[in-house]
Amino acid sequence: MNIAIVDDSDADAQSLIGYLDAFEAELVTERFCDANSFLKSDTSHFSLVIMDIDMPGLSGMEAAHLLRSVNPAIQIMFMTTMPQYALESYEVEAVDYVLKPVAYAAFALKLSKALLRVKRARQDAIVVKTAEGLFSLSSREVTYVESQGHYLLYHALGRTLRTRDTMAAAEKRLEPLGFARCNSYYLVNLRSVSSITGLDVTVSGDVLRMSRSRRKAFMEAFARFSGSPW
Repeated sequence: MNIAIVDDSDADAQSLIGYLDAFEAELVTERFCDANSFLKSDTSHFSLVIMDIDMPGLSGMEAAHLLRSVNPAIQIMFMTTMPQYALESYEVEAVDYVLKPVAYAAFALKLSKALLRVKRARQDAIVVKTAEGLFSLSSREVTYVESQGHYLLYHALGRTLRTRDTMAAAEKRLEPLGFARCNSYYLVNLRSVSSITGLDVTVSGDVLRMSRSRRKAFMEAFARFSGSPW
């Protein structure tokens, strides 16, 4: 498992690396001295980022908001001396907010929780086989799947993957992860739905047409997912 450490303090970063080595030797760490260099890297390479907030240039909280727009799957843990941003950490779905300094025993408990979140996220992974190779996506990353003849297009944040597959097979795999068909051609990630107006379903800015025959089942699936009646 690859873990990114983003901290401008050499002493704090080395202390954290020591904690991670003591926790599990199989954890692979990479340290970044600032948030900008981390965001310019291939963040999909990491399962967890442990990030300071008070850093020169881009703050850790600003970086976390930017990170969420391109990599919703990565788990974020803040380690900082600044308690005032704890509430805002919920906005980026941080797994934990740790105040420095922290003893190893307390950190190990928090890391265990973070790694459990990583494991659950991996169980939600979607593997797509394309002409270029295999791609692993988080179910949160895929906004909808579109049928085009004998192929499916997986629309994800910032990219579209084309694979030879059937909509029936994709529906069987993805329905337990919160997806539902709004017509014969679209399988929608219900967490990506921003509005439903008449037969129009807006999914991450794209407007998809809902068929009348599937409207009842789709609305019921959305109600169950969102916990709201329709």
